[in-house]
Parts: sequence; C-alpha cells; structure tokens
Amino acid sequence: MKDSPETHEPDLQADRDFLIRWRQASARDTAIMLRASLLRRTNPELVKAVEKQAKPSLSTVD
Repeated sequence: MKDSPETHEPDLQADRDFLIRWRQASARDTAIMLRASLLRRTNPELVKAVEKQAKPSLSTVD
C-alpha cells in the first residue's frame, strides 16, 4: 500500500521551512549546508518554489 500525499505533507512543509531559514543562515554551519545540499538534489522543484517566493536575504553593511 502506497503512502497518500497527505502523509508526506508535514515533511514537505518542514523541508520548505528549512530552506527559507537556510537562505538566512551562516555559510559556516556545516549541518545546514549538508541538509540544503541534500534537498537541492532530492527535491529541486521545492527549492525552485522557495527561491521564487522568498525574499533575498541581503543585509546592509554599515
């Protein structure tokens, strides 16, 4: 018996939320970089969707 799409929805939402936070995280956090890399390989459609909707995380330099 296959899992229904609703079964994976919480996982997909968690991955989406992670990718949004990842765009604002430090590039020196190895665990975050590894998870983001895994998501980019396994779910490129989700990454594209997040990139389209998330604002760029540019900070002003004083």
